[in-house]
Order: sequence, then structure tokens, then C-alpha cells
Amino acid sequence: MIHNTSEVVTPEPEGRGVVRHPKGVVVFQDGRVLEVGTGAEVVRRHSEARPINAHGRLVTPALVDCHTHMIFAGHRAGEFQRRLAGEDYAAIAASGGGIRATVAATLAERDDVLEKTLANRLERWRANGCTSVEVKSGYGLTPTAELRLLHLIRAAALRVPVRVHRTALVLHALPDDYRGRRAALLDELCGQTLPEIRRRDLATAVDVFCDPVGFSLKECRRVLECARELGFDLHVHADQLERTRGAALAAELGARSADHLENAIEKDWKALARAGTVGVLLPVAALSLGLRLPEAAMLRRSGARVAIATDFNPGTAPAQSLLECGALAARLCGLNAEETLLAMTYNAARALGVEAEAGHLNPGAFGDAVVWECETLEELSYWLPAVRPDAVFVRGADLALPTLERRVWP
Repeated sequence: MIHNTSEVVTPEPEGRGVVRHPKGVVVFQDGRVLEVGTGAEVVRRHSEARPINAHGRLVTPALVDCHTHMIFAGHRAGEFQRRLAGEDYAAIAASGGGIRATVAATLAERDDVLEKTLANRLERWRANGCTSVEVKSGYGLTPTAELRLLHLIRAAALRVPVRVHRTALVLHALPDDYRGRRAALLDELCGQTLPEIRRRDLATAVDVFCDPVGFSLKECRRVLECARELGFDLHVHADQLERTRGAALAAELGARSADHLENAIEKDWKALARAGTVGVLLPVAALSLGLRLPEAAMLRRSGARVAIATDFNPGTAPAQSLLECGALAARLCGLNAEETLLAMTYNAARALGVEAEAGHLNPGAFGDAVVWECETLEELSYWLPAVRPDAVFVRGADLALPTLERRVWP
């Protein structure tokens, strides 16, 4: 039982707002939330529970990072300098940089190093208050290399007390072996790779990069429809560098999320709202590429659910703190403190299809919570660098946080 808080703040059961419990109490039993409320009466009802003193600090659900590219080798700091000098993303990619540079480094790295590096990164996310993290493949490109990465993601997830959601990003960039044979890649993905991923239970979702430097709307539609028939959840990298109607495709196919959306218009956001598809904002990628995020006023008018994620990757978003991404989104979009919390908890969980159990502290949810080193919800998106957790609970247990002083990125 967490008590002596400044307040407990949690999304309501339907995730349309938050509930604030001044000096609130959270009670866990068997790894789940038993009760959340305010006052001595809650404490009296659970006198047998082991008390954990929050020392007057804020308690929220643990955060959910619903979009990362966390398994890779190497870095692209040199490309960052090229972008600062004025080169655009497409030009860098055309010169052999971008995704392909990371693919080459990842293919050359040993399996055990990739697995351990990913596990260390997941621990860093837990230390920053995230206990549910989506990890995409995507830096293999070929079907065989993607299967390798999905195996390593599953192995790394067994090393750490973090809920890892595996996504097969099967259309990221065209493999060199398939130049001039794009249709052959789609045939192999739909006929062999996706059924094999399903048979081996290597991923629960499939993602595609719908963009002029990635894959066409028609190509993405074919792969997503095949994935949907096999029972995968769907995600779409949509309308990032230009408006390609990727968000509309995500809404049409009932995808869990459409991500990026820097070039989506209000009509696209309204389509997402009607379909129940979460729009995922990736503020560091937008900042890195000089793209504008949508204004909060438009997002509110659309009625769509909005999530925020790190998009952690070595190219456009080397961001290792979801809370700092939330602080950026608050400034760049105009989101208020409650909207920002919803975007990093309930709505992010909904983007992964796990909102019944993650992203809030209502009875029956996973006992994943954070005691923050601050007293008010408004401080979470205010401080930079981000507020640090004082304690992170997983399944109701206050697990020791990893030491962060060691280097955990390549």
C-alpha cells in the first residue's frame, strides 16, 4: 500500500480524463490494483497491507512507451551534424546513410551483444518510470534478418522486469536484394514471413513505413491486410515527411495506431477518432527533422486519442526519456498537464491494445506505479531535465532501480 502521497493521479476507467486523489492511497494485491482512493478510511480497510511511505510525493501509473526502435547497433551522430548543416533526411538516405547505415551495423553485430544492449536499454526505461515498452524490429530489412531481430527482442524481454510488446516492422526500407523486385518482397512477406512470425509467436503487431522514402500506400495496404487476416494488430508510420494518406489507411483498416502524423490534417485526425485509432506523436523526431507537431486545439476538436512516444532510434530520435518527450510535446503542441499524462499512460496503452490492464491505477489494473520526485502533476511536464522516479512499482513490487551511471548505449 502506497500512502502519504501529495496526490495520486490516474486516468479514469475510460481514459477520457484523469482523477486526482489528494493525499491518495493505492493498494495492491496479487500484482494488481485493489483500490485507489483518498483518506484514512482506505488505510483502515487495508490495515494488513505493507505500508510504503511516499513522503509527500506524486504517484501516477507507470508510463507506457508505445513506439520505439530499440534494437540496433551503432549510432548516427555524424548524420545529426549533416542535418544541422542543412542536408535533409531524404538526401542522407539516398547517400547510403539513414536506415541503411544502422542496418549494416546491426547485421554485423553479434547476437549476444544486441540482446544484452536491448536488455540494458529496457532497464533504463524502467528507471525512467516506463514499465511497458513497445519494441519494433526493422533494422534487418530482409525477412530472414527481421526474424533474427524478433527472436532477440523476445530473449531480451526475459532478462528484465519490463512488459515488452513486440512489433514486426516488416516494411521499413527496401532491402538491396529486392531492388527492382518490390513485388517479390511483398509476396514473401505475405506468403511466408508473416505466417512464420505468427506461428512462432514472435510478435503481436505489424508495422509499415508509409512514406515516399519508404513504401507506397498500395504496398502498405497489401501487407497490412495480410497481417490483419493473420490476427496481428496493426500500426502505421503515417504522414511524416509528407501527407500520403497513411493516417486514412490506418483508420480504414482499424489499426491500433497511426504514428508521426506531422503532415496529417484535421480531416485525418477526425478519421482516426471515428475509427478509434490512436494518433501517436513523436516530438523528438519532429524536432530533429524540423517538422511541426499539431496544435492541441486542433487535436481537441478532432476528438482523437493522442499518445506520446520516444520513437527511440539512432537516427532521428535518440531520446531516452519518455517524460522529456512529454515535456517537449506540451511545449510544442500546447498540451496541458492532464492531456500529457493521458498521452503517456492510458492512450499509449490503448495504442498497444492493453488499456484494460496498463496505463492507469483503477482496480484490476497491473500494479505498475511511479512515485515521482515532485509533488504535483503539473511538475511532470514542467521540469527539464525530467523529474526522476523515487520508486517504480512493477506488479505491486517496489523493485530496485538499475544503476544508470554505466553506459548502456553503443
